[in-house]
Amino acid sequence: MARLRIEDKDRGDWIFHDDDGQAEAGAGPRIVILLGGSPPPEERLRAEAARGAALVCANGGYKVAMAAGLAPDLVVGDLDSMPSWARDKLPEDAVHRDPNPDLNDLEKAVRESFRRWGPKAELVLFGAGANQGRTDHAIANLGVLLLEPHRRIQEIDATGRLVALRQGKLAIEDAVGATVSVLPWSLHGAVVSEVGLHFPLDEERLQLGGRGISNEVGDDNALVEVHEGVALIWIGV
Repeated sequence: MARLRIEDKDRGDWIFHDDDGQAEAGAGPRIVILLGGSPPPEERLRAEAARGAALVCANGGYKVAMAAGLAPDLVVGDLDSMPSWARDKLPEDAVHRDPNPDLNDLEKAVRESFRRWGPKAELVLFGAGANQGRTDHAIANLGVLLLEPHRRIQEIDATGRLVALRQGKLAIEDAVGATVSVLPWSLHGAVVSEVGLHFPLDEERLQLGGRGISNEVGDDNALVEVHEGVALIWIGV
């Protein structure tokens, strides 16, 4: 059963995924944040929502939640397009209007989630990919991961999970065959080591591009370490 664990100075020892679904001792509440773009498979969304303490919808994400038969604990955004029938289905304190034009829907939902559930909350983001071809929105949403690498935040898509790593390690247990991609996100790339993958690395500098994409876990205990710079790491579990 796959288990993914990060060790770094910012987040300590963080188990951000465990197929057994065991809660980490001392961890903050797990908050699932759902956007309206790139709706995930409903089964995957329901499974993650069941593990969470609360479901937060960023603006149009409430439509995706309701279509999947899920009731949001909180809806955040400018809410200009939210019809009255949808508001009537939610308690008054479950709707938070934030008209700030300098923040996108995801940033608003993240800020309000930390305000309500505390700075130790663990955030699971769904639907942050390109919506109706808007790649710019998808890239902007990555800022939540990259600007706060000290926070316990992961993004989930249809088949994998994305986290930011800065001078730390990602331990991959019991996930042989899973795809792993490292995307350096620093001006001069990132210095990376990979052990237990089909194409190992030993403190090599990667630039954003083809190298580092679609490696594969070959051992029951694999490791990705970022020695210098910041990288986004995607793993297909």
